[in-house]
Amino acid sequence: MRTIADAVTTWPEYATAVAVRLDTHDQISVCAPHGLDDLLDGVWRRNPTRVSPEISQQRLARHRPAQRWPAVRVVT
Repeated sequence: MRTIADAVTTWPEYATAVAVRLDTHDQISVCAPHGLDDLLDGVWRRNPTRVSPEISQQRLARHRPAQRWPAVRVVT
């Protein structure tokens, strides 16, 4: 991987595939290769580039997003 965007693109869920930094001009820079919709809409969706359906089910069982955040919508 060469860039932050390359790395962020492969994070396990689209809602977490976001990086934020303060640039040299004190401006906020957002890197969200898959967009911000899932994050802002409370959607837990696997990144098929990184996570198989089986691994996604394991992550869902471990993280329990629907129990932790009742408004979260899990998309499998």
